[in-house]
Amino acid sequence: RAEIQAVVDEIEQSLELLGGLFDLDAARLRLEELNAFTEAPDFWNDPDAAQSVMRERNRLEGAITGIESIEQEL
Repeated sequence: RAEIQAVVDEIEQSLELLGGLFDLDAARLRLEELNAFTEAPDFWNDPDAAQSVMRERNRLEGAITGIESIEQEL
């Protein structure tokens, strides 16, 4: 039991460190903004800009999902 708790504590500390490097709340807000951009009817009128938005959106979504998955498993 003590070993398991030590591992849990270590994971929680790692998540706190990540929180200092990655602002999860700000990332969620930015993801909402990017999702709103992608819903605009003229979104793909500028393919280069649209691809840039999609890359950022996918990167943020992956990071958020990863952190949330770790928190859920913990």
